[in-house]
Order: sequence, then structure tokens, then C-alpha cells
Amino acid sequence: MVNFLETPSLLSKGAYLQLVVEMKLLDDAIIRSNEPEEVLTHHYQALGNRFVIPWRKVKGKLRRLVLEKQRGYDISPACALKDDLCLFCPSCLLFGGTGETSSSKVSYNMLSRVLGETFISTSTVDAVQNYTQNAVGEKDLKTGQALMTILTVPKETVFQGTVTIKDPTREMAAIIVDNLQRLTRIGARSVEWGRVDTRIINVRMSDREDISVYHLLEEPAQEVVQNDVTAFVAGLPPVDAAYATLNSQISVMLEELIKARSPQKEKKTKEKPTQLEIGE
Repeated sequence: MVNFLETPSLLSKGAYLQLVVEMKLLDDAIIRSNEPEEVLTHHYQALGNRFVIPWRKVKGKLRRLVLEKQRGYDISPACALKDDLCLFCPSCLLFGGTGETSSSKVSYNMLSRVLGETFISTSTVDAVQNYTQNAVGEKDLKTGQALMTILTVPKETVFQGTVTIKDPTREMAAIIVDNLQRLTRIGARSVEWGRVDTRIINVRMSDREDISVYHLLEEPAQEVVQNDVTAFVAGLPPVDAAYATLNSQISVMLEELIKARSPQKEKKTKEKPTQLEIGE
């Protein structure tokens, strides 16, 4: 039986906590890639045409929420995405970072312990919905001839995906679960679009990643043990205590890492020659 780790481990212990997550759009959303007017869809041979949300978008939103919450507890308040990662806080431990590009200039990198997959809509895509806006003049507040067309994913679309924590402690699980529940907006222009209801609908601890939403949608009758999510969440520590405990454990782990990367050099002592060596 696979259990939670007591403390974060430098080396993988082969434990995977999988959270099956469902997100339901409460209003239209703009899910796109680099093209400004592209709504992301993908055609699967077994599933047909579906709306998709790439994992990188979910992960980016989740990481910002974790950072936001830890700043509220005054933990590494200066840590921020891109070049200002500190690489010694709960967020960096969970989501990783590169020492060479961080402002801390530390001598180590961190791999992400939070893994995921593309979120897939539970229903097929019949047509992409267009939304047209009038451009409004700033001075006279009149609508002109300019029109703007936005392609959106319709409200009430349901997405499913899995979020996996590798080698989890209870504190790691508490932090990720809390911030998944705080994920209330997704997509572009989320100040006015993309409200979403996020729920964890199943949970599984195993020695491998053995739940895939692709296969669940491909074969709805596939037997996957349904665990009690409410009881699981109730057994986790309070999120404020989880941040504090994990933050203290990271410093101990990093001391071991830095010590392992910087072995003490043995001092060489020069031995005095014997009388025989001098004579020779």
C-alpha cells in the first residue's frame, strides 16, 4: 500500500496522488493558444472533436494561486514567476524552477512535483460560438463601425482532467487541494470571462499514474474505484499549517541537497621525507 511521505524527499519514492478534477464553465470562456482568435479544439480518433484546455494553462493558473496564498502567510513574499523565483518556498518545491534563471542564482534546479494532462470536454464540439462586440469611442461613448469578433467556449461546458502530485506529503496535498478549489476563472480575458466551478470528483494514491481522463471518456463504463473525496479532504491538515510545515521542511531538504553537491575537499598533508629518502 502506498502512503503519504512524512517529509519531502530528494529522490523519488514512486508515490503518486492523482486528483480527478472537473471544471464546469459558468459563463463563456476564451481558451486559445498563440493565435489571438483561436479557440482550442482537438480531434481524437476515439472521442471525436472536443474542446481542450492545455495542462500548461491550468498549471500556470494553479501556481499563481499557490503563490498568492503563501504571500498571504508572509512566506517568500518576493517570489514571483519568470525570473524572480526564490527556489526555496512551497510554490517552487511543488512547481519547480531553474536556478540559473532565478533571481536567487542558486546552484540547483527543481523539477515540478505537480504533473497533469490536457483537460478534455466531456461532450463533443458541434460548432464554435462567435461573440461580436462593438468598439466604443472613448470621448463620445458612441459605437462606431468597428466590430470585434471573439470565439468562445460556451458556458456549461464541462472539462475533466487529472492533477498528479509526485511523492506527496499531506501538506503538499492540502495546498494543491485548497488551491484547486480556489480556481474560479480560466482562459484569456478572465477578468470578464471564464468563470468556472472546479471540483475534485475522485482521488487515488498509487505507485503509478493509472487514471487517464482520455480513457475514462473513451470508455465511460471503465471501472475505476470511486474513493470518498470528502473524507480524503477532511483528513488533510489545515492549509495554513500545511504551508508553515512544508516551508520549514524545505530548508532541511535543501541543506542536504547543497551539502551533497558540495563535498568537503580533503586537505592534503605533505609528509616529511624519511632519513633514507634524504640520503638517496
